[in-house]
Amino acid sequence: MKRALVFLLLVLCLCFMACAKSTTSAVTDGEMPIRMNLEPALNLGFNVSQVRVTIQKGDFNDQLDLIINGNIAAGTFTDLEPGTYAISVMVYDGLILIATGQGTGTVVPAQTTTVHITLQFVPGALEIQVTWGLPYENSRRVLLVGNSHTYYNGGVDNHLELLLAAAAPESSTHISSVTIGGATLQEHLENANTIYTIETGDWDLVILQEQSSLPMSDPDLFYSAATALDNIIRSSGALTGLYMTWERRNYPEMYIPIRDAYNYLGAILDALVIPAGEGFHHALSLYPSLSLYDSDNSHASLQGTYLVACIMLAKIWNINPLGNPYHPEGIDAVTTYLIQELAWNTVQGFTGNWHYDDSLVPDHQNPSPQIEAWNSLGSKAFEPDQVLQDAI
Repeated sequence: MKRALVFLLLVLCLCFMACAKSTTSAVTDGEMPIRMNLEPALNLGFNVSQVRVTIQKGDFNDQLDLIINGNIAAGTFTDLEPGTYAISVMVYDGLILIATGQGTGTVVPAQTTTVHITLQFVPGALEIQVTWGLPYENSRRVLLVGNSHTYYNGGVDNHLELLLAAAAPESSTHISSVTIGGATLQEHLENANTIYTIETGDWDLVILQEQSSLPMSDPDLFYSAATALDNIIRSSGALTGLYMTWERRNYPEMYIPIRDAYNYLGAILDALVIPAGEGFHHALSLYPSLSLYDSDNSHASLQGTYLVACIMLAKIWNINPLGNPYHPEGIDAVTTYLIQELAWNTVQGFTGNWHYDDSLVPDHQNPSPQIEAWNSLGSKAFEPDQVLQDAI
């Protein structure tokens, strides 16, 4: 998608107000009134026919078409949970998109916050280029920035590079990492080596991994550090990705706030979110035979690290890991199959039959080329009954 931007700017003032309801109960939600002055666009000869505002916080999103009355467009989102929302605005003249803008604002019950968003004009229309691939699929130089959740078990980057080499040997992809044990993204932001590595590596994609509990305990610090790093990454010519980590095995309450923080930040930064934490979470109930945690109940086991690499393969390059001949020594073929299936189902949102794909259960009398590749994975042969038993 290419946007031809001109120097003209249209300033939009969004007024956020959480209004108390007429009830004796405590105020727990808020409203978001929005008011827009259309005169800058009208003075330039545009006929504004539609103003669409979209808000998002975690998995929640809502859209509102403002009511246009003369020079003013206005509307109100209601029954909103307190918190910070990503905001996007699209202004149309007929079917032609003439201006867009993004920002964030915080809803606090019984308080009013004013947020200014600058819209950039788009002359004519957007030029939409439809392709069969995602922009991230063109990534050939990838950097992971994180801590032990990145470097454990030989490094997610190394396993990912071997997976991709097996899936697409012609890709000539280089995947590396810069890690500091226990580090937060704020510490990486303040680390000269990390910044130098980002700025001088000619990367296509830089993936950020926050300290495991910080998105839950201090999301604002997570957002600010990641946003500052995103500015550096984009200035260097690369795209930004976010590596969502997982709940601790004995602390499942971590899952939702961590998931929502990464998804929210991904929306704000327009960054790719690697849903590794979702894979770990779903495995607890849907793939109980897998052992994804190390003995400390926090770090990934070798199986868990391999799952992360498979999820990255699927999410970044849209490559289904099922049937990939690479698996770490120590993971047998049946477990490899389950991890690869879990990775693909995680990225696909668990649509369809999540238990197992019976087309991949070996038919020893009439093996397909894909199954023949599977038979070369290791010494443990596939047995259909055993695959079904392990999968469910």
